[in-house]
Amino acid sequence: MKWQINIQDFQGGYAPNWWKSTYPTYGNKNMAGAMQNADITNPNVLTQGPGLANLTNGTEAGVVSTLIKGILKVPTATNVGYAVGGNKLYQINATTVASGGSPSWPRTITDNGSELGEDVVEFQGNLYYSYNQTGSVGDIGKYDLASTFDDDWGSTVPTGAAALQSAPHQMIAAGNDTMYIANGLYVASYDGTTFTAQALDLPTGSVISSIAWSGDRLWIAANRPNLTGSNTNKSSIYSWDGTTSSWDDEIVVNGLISALYVKNGTIFVWYADITSTGGYKLGYVNGSSITDLENFTGGLPEFYQITTYQDFLIWNSAGLIFAWGSGGKDLPTRLFQLADGGYTTIGGISALFGTVLVASTQSTSYKLAKFSGYDTACNWKSLLFDITGGGRVSSIDFVRINIESMSSGALVDWKLLNDQGTTIYNDTISFSKNAAKTSIYYPLNGKVTDNFRLEFDWTNGSATNPVKIKSAKIYGTN
Repeated sequence: MKWQINIQDFQGGYAPNWWKSTYPTYGNKNMAGAMQNADITNPNVLTQGPGLANLTNGTEAGVVSTLIKGILKVPTATNVGYAVGGNKLYQINATTVASGGSPSWPRTITDNGSELGEDVVEFQGNLYYSYNQTGSVGDIGKYDLASTFDDDWGSTVPTGAAALQSAPHQMIAAGNDTMYIANGLYVASYDGTTFTAQALDLPTGSVISSIAWSGDRLWIAANRPNLTGSNTNKSSIYSWDGTTSSWDDEIVVNGLISALYVKNGTIFVWYADITSTGGYKLGYVNGSSITDLENFTGGLPEFYQITTYQDFLIWNSAGLIFAWGSGGKDLPTRLFQLADGGYTTIGGISALFGTVLVASTQSTSYKLAKFSGYDTACNWKSLLFDITGGGRVSSIDFVRINIESMSSGALVDWKLLNDQGTTIYNDTISFSKNAAKTSIYYPLNGKVTDNFRLEFDWTNGSATNPVKIKSAKIYGTN
């Protein structure tokens, strides 16, 4: 009996609960049982994920001497943006981290000498930057986008001046012309004149992890108690009109909430169920509840570690960048692991200038890099396919792999592997070997096996000229 398995495209993303098995079998033919830095944003091909290129001055050899966290989402002027991390405020453009000049960059935030920058936002023509300090306090600095800095502005200058709590300090410029700041148990606000450190208070023991503005309301994610590790949190998402003394509605979530992010009016939520190794969840606010979209492994992103890329949501998960979305209204949604984050610890992620920027650190090394070229630490592995017949020997007769035209240096290794880890067949597709071919035929002449999965590996490939795979077809007999 002849059989064939056609992987017509690679748009399935991860198979459901892929992390629970070394050789997952459940899912659609175009789903992956595993992958590393694989790009399926183009519905026509599977290829290498984006590489990273350091910005000019973007390492410790230049001017980046701290882990950058908060990066603006929108430039303050053409090709001008800002970022903060540690005790430094940075000015950046699409290719360079500013050095020197007047005022001199980077700016050293000076208060009590223990500043750890959290976030940046432009509001009413000024730049504000939040930070924590040793001693369980935080503050907000102000830059007039010309020449004047006031590093302890929040606790000394505006009407109602006050220090912040030591906590995550996400800041947003809301649609009601008010700046809101996460402030531990409280939401702080500033309307351009009056600063209110406790504009809204949440239940005792709460710590706000993230805030967002949508539908003319402020949405507030808070954990209570705010416990890390393998502890249960009773968390909530509150909605508030920004003026009354209490919130309007509450969505209770049994798990740690790390971040909120608004895309086209939809409020996306990242949270955790500690009872499962795949308990990290992406969902969205749907009325008075959360609708789950995907589960993933690794870890939860902080509020400053989420952005969009080619119409996909992307976020940090334990040093790797995951992606979810469709990339177009007529395409299916999918979850996949898109890119590496650089060094071991990722900081902020932003598409400030239309290209994704990623900050990271390892030991005493720091960098701010952008998506550029292609990574080569990339692979994609299919589901495990069972080809056993009714008492007959099962064999693979031939494989055909279709690709786009290649350029010099392009290369991908591929193989068929069974669930015992034994290689059934392996070969290489490369420009030097296959030249102008776009459809490559491999006779296997009846390789006997009960099952197999298809693997592609670009480790020996090119960072400038990728191999883009369109489809794969495997034929056999049992």
